[in-house]
Amino acid sequence: MDLKLDDALKLAKKTLKEGSAEEAKRIYQDILRRFPANKKAKIGLKALSGSPVGKGQKVLDPPQDQQQLLINLYSQGQLQQALDQVKILLEQFPHSPVLFNIQGAVLKGLGQLELSIEAYSKALAIKPKNADAYINMGNTLKDQGKLEKAIEAYNKALTIKPNNADAYINMGITLKDQGELEEAIEAYNKALAIKPDYAEAHYNMGNALKDQGKLEEAIEAYNKALAIKPDYAEARYNMGNALKDQGKLEEAIEAYNKALAIKPNNADALNNMGNALKDQGKLEEAIEAYNKALAIKPKNADAYINMGNALKDQGELEKAIEAYNKALAIKPNNADAHNNMGNALKDQGKLEKAIEAYNKALAIKPDYSEAQHMVSSLTGKTTASAPRQYIENLFDGYAKKFEQSLVKNLEYTIPKMLTDIILKEHNGGSILKEHGGGSLGLVLDLGCGTGLTGLEIKDFCSSLKGIDLSKKMLELANAKNVYDQLSHSDIIEYLSNEELNFDYFISTDVFIYVGDLSDVFWLIKSKNKRSGKLVFSTEHTELDGFQLEKTGRYSHSKTYIEELCARFKYTISHFSMVNLRKEKGQFLTGGLYILDF
Repeated sequence: MDLKLDDALKLAKKTLKEGSAEEAKRIYQDILRRFPANKKAKIGLKALSGSPVGKGQKVLDPPQDQQQLLINLYSQGQLQQALDQVKILLEQFPHSPVLFNIQGAVLKGLGQLELSIEAYSKALAIKPKNADAYINMGNTLKDQGKLEKAIEAYNKALTIKPNNADAYINMGITLKDQGELEEAIEAYNKALAIKPDYAEAHYNMGNALKDQGKLEEAIEAYNKALAIKPDYAEARYNMGNALKDQGKLEEAIEAYNKALAIKPNNADALNNMGNALKDQGKLEEAIEAYNKALAIKPKNADAYINMGNALKDQGELEKAIEAYNKALAIKPNNADAHNNMGNALKDQGKLEKAIEAYNKALAIKPDYSEAQHMVSSLTGKTTASAPRQYIENLFDGYAKKFEQSLVKNLEYTIPKMLTDIILKEHNGGSILKEHGGGSLGLVLDLGCGTGLTGLEIKDFCSSLKGIDLSKKMLELANAKNVYDQLSHSDIIEYLSNEELNFDYFISTDVFIYVGDLSDVFWLIKSKNKRSGKLVFSTEHTELDGFQLEKTGRYSHSKTYIEELCARFKYTISHFSMVNLRKEKGQFLTGGLYILDF
């Protein structure tokens, strides 16, 4: 310090009068570093610190300018230089809680978590009521995965400083990592009660709400964060994720682009934008986004898997397999990459290699239902039904291209064909569509998909309800505005738990994923409150019973349906064999049934 002693003491008093207590404290500390016995400086420091300055007691912390130098090195990412400087200063100030706190932060940044906690512990041993040290220790414990201990540290910080918004937000993040979403939201609300303009609290609140599936509320929270901090790239990115989950793909892509305008090297934003573009069917643009993500982050296994999926949708099976292999070179134990590789190999007709790939997926993830289902289909093992997760994933991924693929490319007309047969049967042999209003009564569409059957039959129903396992298919069905009610449900779950009072149960191209139909027949017959009709299509087989085909779908014989009718007291009023839809250029044979019960 260049000032003379008297001038320094006067400056300290003047600074304190002007309201700068911290600056006055720094000046007194500088004086005591040079003149340890100066009584005026001791008295001044005592008044500021609220604790007695005993005879011969040394100043604990280094001057403010030296502390700032360390903070600057840390902020600039010069961690090793900061650590070296801390070590030098600790020789001069071995009891400085500030230095130990900074040392802990630097060691955490270097990944030396145990040493970081040791440094914070030393800071707390010197100054037990150090809320910042407890918060920093909590953050380090969180990074170690010691979440309970981290929460304990944050609570200690809050005991010292009850109005510490940082402690609440960090506790919220830790609770979210534990899956305690309601408790996390409560912590964020406490942080916001203390500091309403805390952008990070609004952002993290959005993340917790998104994990709860409360997408509108999550987007509202992200918007609040962005109103405070418009260049908050992470909030833009996660808003994109929430919008994508809502099916608002254009808005999601816009959010990702805004995030990338702020942080162009955000590989995750590019990867997820690729997924949104893929869901739109814009496969070339999706692949371009994945390539950009990989240029930034070459060891991004997820981007390679997603690129493989887009290439597979393009029919570029060799390139897809190459992408999956690149993903596996990065993450050899990635079950999804092995499973998707199996799908591509199956489409190539390389069934033995496909089975090998599926089995690798199962070795990593034994409960991988999709891989297990495909192994069963390729090895001739007929199971009772396709797994729920397999069906959901299949049709969520298929939703956007479903109608283009099925109706235009595969010449699928079963919804219209079955509707015409129903109306002809109902009207005694003639199709009287012009007199149809409500004449079919109450109708349940089992596995309504995007609503193709609903479009055909709506005008002839007094009420039309639909159920499906795929949320994304239901979103498209809802947009058609033909159903009085739509439910996200499994068929057996719905028939078991809901009140049944329908005139018609209709199921087009759905039983090909069920296999064993006995529960469906029994539940409809035993629970429906009135006599009615069960109308459905099958993939037809001349073999006995039902078969799990190599496609992963089930075929049913007419004799199997007749056996179920005899067992559950149904009568077949219509059966015909038709061209169901094309597969690999050839029509599949299907069966159309109307059963009375």
